[in-house]
Amino acid sequence: MTKQIPAIIFLLFILTHVVKAQNNYNEISLPELMKKKQADKNIVVVDVRTNAEYYDSATRGKQSNIGRIKDALHIELRDLQQNPDAVKQLDAYKDKDIYLICSHSYRSRSASSILLKNGFTHVNNVRGGMTEWFRRYDDLAPYKSDFYETSTSYENVSPSQVAHDLIAGKNPLLIGISGTPRFWWDSATKKLYDYLPLFKEAIYFDYSDSLKVLETVQKEKGRQVVFFNMVNNGAAELADWLTQKGIPGISYLVGGNYYFYEHIRNKQLAGKAGKFMVQKNSIQFITPIDYCNQVSQKNLQVIDLRHDTLFNKISDGVKYDYRYLKGSVNFFAGKGEDLFSKEFPDKQKNYILMSQDGMAGLELAGALTKKGYKIYWLMGGLWRLEWYTINIEDFGCKDILVK
Repeated sequence: MTKQIPAIIFLLFILTHVVKAQNNYNEISLPELMKKKQADKNIVVVDVRTNAEYYDSATRGKQSNIGRIKDALHIELRDLQQNPDAVKQLDAYKDKDIYLICSHSYRSRSASSILLKNGFTHVNNVRGGMTEWFRRYDDLAPYKSDFYETSTSYENVSPSQVAHDLIAGKNPLLIGISGTPRFWWDSATKKLYDYLPLFKEAIYFDYSDSLKVLETVQKEKGRQVVFFNMVNNGAAELADWLTQKGIPGISYLVGGNYYFYEHIRNKQLAGKAGKFMVQKNSIQFITPIDYCNQVSQKNLQVIDLRHDTLFNKISDGVKYDYRYLKGSVNFFAGKGEDLFSKEFPDKQKNYILMSQDGMAGLELAGALTKKGYKIYWLMGGLWRLEWYTINIEDFGCKDILVK
């Protein structure tokens, strides 16, 4: 990041703060780990996700069924947290290199901390987790046949694969699925998609419209079908249902529309793949990599939209505590566009707006563009930016969060 991937990231962020991560475990990227495994197939990888995630057996929430590393040991994080015998299962590797992985590298950081506290001496956290098979598909594809396996009936596909197919003119049928909002995060995600660029030619259905989806897919014989989540879940579930009915060419886009747009921005494919997106407003959505490349530009103002009781206060980060983004000033989004205009009257400047979660404050951003402001929106907010600083080894702005 989907949870929906953005939502999954949030929930894992909250759940994994039970154990405060330490800073003295080693870090390794998934491509680096695969190179090591290619040289030594016996290296120890421990997957700390849930049983359902590890075995691709989730029945509701199938978007978490994204495969596993072949021959990885499996011990759930909660077992490492609650059961001393679970840690003892790894005692044979106390003085050997051991590699911890989860889905996004939140839980694996907590697991790494637990092993350090129990005397393990060569603990390595796998940056980014299993979702890196899809975020970094091009780097990892050479290792897939040897070291990756999945039990899903349909194919999980990456933003890179979909972008390549669109650019090559393969014309996949893109189907976005929304479910009834169940949590406040679903409502926030729905609001996000009111602003974020979307697939231009996609067809959108409610999860309950499964028979209409079936009818639509049956009319498109021989055409690749790519499902992706919008609000709540359901896309992977429908992909599985149709595959079980014997319909070929069914796939699920890991990360959905959101990570697809992030991918084409990061890979500078917006000129080619961007023509397959529809811009819904004048907000310019940028990624942390975009931001890192723009911070040196002149006439740029970064606005932190969090409440002033949170700005410049210690935030409990995944690996490091931080207070705010370097060079930013605070303006609480709830104050509205009129007060913003008074505090920041210069419409010749470029304004980068960001919230904690990448969603709160979008209404303000939209209103400001209508007033003639040039507004950039940091996708994923401070949470996603922090994820980049600790997980992307070549990210050029690792010190951008003030600690």
